Amino acid sequence: MKLSRAQLSWILYDMANAAFALIVRTVFAPIFFKNYAAENLAPAVATSYWGFVSSAAGIAAGILAPWLGTIADANSGRKKYLGIFMSAGILATVALCFARRGDASLVLWLYFISLVAYMGGNSFYDSLLVDVSSRGGFHRLSSMAYAWGYIGGMIPFLLCLGLLMIVGSDSIFGVKCSFVIAAAWWGTLAWPLFRNVREKPRASQRINPLDGFRRLIATAREIGNYRNVVIFLVAYFLYIDGVGTIFMMAAPLSQDIGIPPGWLFGTILALQLLGFPFTILYGRLARRIPARKLVYLAIGIYVLITLIVGIIPSLGSADAKLAAFLIAAFLIGTSQGGIQSLSRSLFSELIPRERASEFFGFYNIFGKFTTVLGPILIGVAVWLFGRSEYGITLLAVPFLAGAWLLSRVAVPSERRS
Repeated sequence: MKLSRAQLSWILYDMANAAFALIVRTVFAPIFFKNYAAENLAPAVATSYWGFVSSAAGIAAGILAPWLGTIADANSGRKKYLGIFMSAGILATVALCFARRGDASLVLWLYFISLVAYMGGNSFYDSLLVDVSSRGGFHRLSSMAYAWGYIGGMIPFLLCLGLLMIVGSDSIFGVKCSFVIAAAWWGTLAWPLFRNVREKPRASQRINPLDGFRRLIATAREIGNYRNVVIFLVAYFLYIDGVGTIFMMAAPLSQDIGIPPGWLFGTILALQLLGFPFTILYGRLARRIPARKLVYLAIGIYVLITLIVGIIPSLGSADAKLAAFLIAAFLIGTSQGGIQSLSRSLFSELIPRERASEFFGFYNIFGKFTTVLGPILIGVAVWLFGRSEYGITLLAVPFLAGAWLLSRVAVPSERRS
């Protein structure tokens, strides 16, 4: 697939923020919180707090993104708001380095800010897909961006692992340096997007924040006229929330299961290697197989993952638990990028191009790692059963409900075929 400079720059941003997603959100921030900032809390309680804050961040990003999206669409300001959110995320990530032992509240607040910035910014980044690609190229370009995002996360992650090998795997200094590496990578690779991607002119007039809020309310009322968009968003929320939960809670859950840190780091690295070719594969298969059917396949794999995680507490030996963990991790690697990339491109087919930021703001409410339901289920499972793994098993229900709702969506490309 021949790519323009704008398309390459757009893909680079996926590689840029992958450093935050992998290094900060998935690996080091949860470990930093549980082993350092929240060392006086019980492990299961710390995990539940982490889950609740993650949910709160998702809700906050979901409220901000569509409101600002209306302003961005009218004022041709998608890149501007992406830059604001990105800058806030980078600063909050670096600020984690100043937390001290026992500063649980400070770490939770900084993580909340960085996660809101990451997720909120992604809605503006996603909306730029309609500016850099023709409608027929959505699936391929979206899949390619997600695939290279795995490489973008893996390279700085390897730097972090190399640093930890030098200073010690349990070094807090090494973890804090990892936050700096992630922030620097994010800012550096994002720069080409702001230089080379051009937003297509909009016919609408400039509006202020108050007008943007009014337009958001009007759009919320109007969106009911887009039946396929509404059904898709609800379906997407149900299944992608589970995907995001499993991704986000992998590190704290592995500690609850008793997985050694070395195995966790090695598994996460392997996931990046698996994610790249499998995401490319999903994108290529979408040329021959309807993208919706491929999303069904990925949902089925995730339902299997939830069942595997649910049986881990009943396994008698540490080796058996490790084996089950690795099987689940392998399955995640085969489908995580595919389900995200094809969902994004499917949504791009359903919305009006000239209001992409506004609609992708609602997309961010209902999904795009705006994890709300899953972390709450994990927190409830901890309080009721004392096991966070059972919360993952409960995700099978929304996964299946999301697949059923997705079947009710009329996809334009399928009608043409």
